[in-house]
Amino acid sequence: MQVDKSNYDVYLFNSDRPFHHYASGQLVLDREETPKRFELGDAYELLVCAGGQCRVSWERQGQLLRRGTCLLVAPHTKLELVGGTGPVTIYWIQFLPKDGEERVTDQQVTTAIRDRHDLGRLANNVILPQYYQIREFNRINTLCLQTLLLIRGNYYTEALPSYAITELMLEITNDFVTGLHHLTRVNPKATEIIDWLGSHLTAELTVRGLAEHFGMNYRYVSRLIKKETGMTASRLILQKKLDIACELLLKSNLPLKLIADQACFNDEKYFLRCFKKQLGQTPTQYRQQYMGDFLLNDTKTRERRQ
Repeated sequence: MQVDKSNYDVYLFNSDRPFHHYASGQLVLDREETPKRFELGDAYELLVCAGGQCRVSWERQGQLLRRGTCLLVAPHTKLELVGGTGPVTIYWIQFLPKDGEERVTDQQVTTAIRDRHDLGRLANNVILPQYYQIREFNRINTLCLQTLLLIRGNYYTEALPSYAITELMLEITNDFVTGLHHLTRVNPKATEIIDWLGSHLTAELTVRGLAEHFGMNYRYVSRLIKKETGMTASRLILQKKLDIACELLLKSNLPLKLIADQACFNDEKYFLRCFKKQLGQTPTQYRQQYMGDFLLNDTKTRERRQ
């Protein structure tokens, strides 16, 4: 797990009242496409890169957005996005907090985590770093898709989209704060094991196999993972598989058999049982709940809102 060590600010927004959803969508940049330029109005904007990589420039600053990174941009900022060697997919959400902002450094947040009084002061805030590599991106990516698909629905009130984006940002806050918390008390070996698991998931992987790869006793590995994540090792492996499945259900029309295979399940029936047990609904019900239609490239919609 990596937490960005640059001098970017961390924004604090009061989460007691939900943010106002202003606009949102999915932006796709093709490889040969000319740079996209936008100027924000009164709203903040959160950019989350879901695939590929591109260069983002603003106010004499620049940063590379790649899969799993997010960037928070302040109001009235001019942005330029330049695509890379392949297609780039970016989720963008513009929002208006009901109260003002406070800016701190990531070191101040880290210090607050060690102090119960200071941590209590932060507890009612959405805490968003200006630039951040999301730790559990498969999960956050699925939540982004759920949020954007929900917003595309027709609702009699703006409250539901507003609550949805506030919940998403609280989840990103939790991902960020959990990462900083791990830095204050982390077991390096546990971090190594968990990070390796995220990029080496297979249908055949078991807790014993995970332990053997690191030359460790499987019971000890289970205790390490339980202490760091609150989940057993087998539950963590299953959760990572389900995160992949949820993303595929929302982003594609693949049949369940292929989704089970790509999410590293040996057997479709076992996948269906696990999904229903953990999420409380079948994969088909989950897909139908969110997918009236697939996400489209919202570039033109976005340009009309600038």
